[in-house]
Order: sequence, then C-alpha cells, then structure tokens
Amino acid sequence: MPFSDSQKQAFQEKLEQALKEINGQIKNLEKNIDFGDDVDPHDEEADEVEEKGNLAGVKISLQNRQQKIAKALLKMKSGGYGRCEKCGQEIGLDLLNADPESELCRDCKQQEEK
Repeated sequence: MPFSDSQKQAFQEKLEQALKEINGQIKNLEKNIDFGDDVDPHDEEADEVEEKGNLAGVKISLQNRQQKIAKALLKMKSGGYGRCEKCGQEIGLDLLNADPESELCRDCKQQEEK
C-alpha cells in the first residue's frame, strides 16, 4: 500500500524533528564533556575516565541513529522509503509509526533477532 502525501509528510516531519533533537543532544554532549585539568586522587580520575567512556558510548549510539534517520530521509526523496531493505516488501504503517527510520519489515526484524 503506497503512502498518501499526508502520510509521507507526517513521516518526513517526524524524522526531521528526531534528527534535530539528536543533533542537539550530540552538541550538548560534546559541549558538556569537560573533566578539567586539576590533579585529582586516582579514584576520581578513574571515575572521570569511566564517565567519559559512558558518554562516548551514548554519543556513538546517537550518531548511529542520526545516520539511520538521514538514510531514511534520503530514501524518502528517492522513493524507496517504507520498503524493507532485506525482502523488498512494504514496512507496515504500525512499525513506521513506532520506528520511522526502520529499515526492515516486522518479519525480517524478527528473523534477524533469532
């Protein structure tokens, strides 16, 4: 079932809003990572290293989602949005409403999780 123009517009707006929020989160993360240059006891330095590692993991996760959203927006422009990358079938509206950058249909997602 092809998408109506209003459905496409709604998904595009949802994706663009999510991308804007993620870009803001990444900028905020980068701006607020400041561990100073003071000399601390080793325990505090270890905590800072651990926190930096955790923040790096969050940033990587955000960047991965950022790439998926950008890819979905490109697919929208090329006409491939809403098609499963694995089997080529349409991705259901219920799944796209929950995960608008989804690359796989429900069946293919379930197969990958096994």
